[in-house]
Amino acid sequence: MMQKEEKVVVVLLVMAVLSLIIGYFGFTPEIPPYSESSKIGEQVYIEGILLSKQITGKGDHLIMQINPGITVFVPKDNGAKEVYNSLNKGQNVKITGRVSEYNTKKEIIVESAEDVVLLKE
Repeated sequence: MMQKEEKVVVVLLVMAVLSLIIGYFGFTPEIPPYSESSKIGEQVYIEGILLSKQITGKGDHLIMQINPGITVFVPKDNGAKEVYNSLNKGQNVKITGRVSEYNTKKEIIVESAEDVVLLKE
């Protein structure tokens, strides 16, 4: 049988865990979808069909084209080969990343291989 002090400690621990759960799910910012008005550095997501994928000749980075005409860049150190090997052209994907600009065109830079998710057809 638990002593009074032990019961108080258990109740306090349960309350602390519940507070952390509520805080985590209640204050997680929602990531907006990519649009032409997305700002450089903003975290966004895009869903679409993988039109092409290519490992760069220098650096082993991955460049993908996602319908509707969005370029996605996966740096070598962020899982480029893993993503390349896990996807095929024509598959429906959801990609989360940060908006960047390369040669005056916006693109999405993936920060981790886990940010590229294959969606069910």
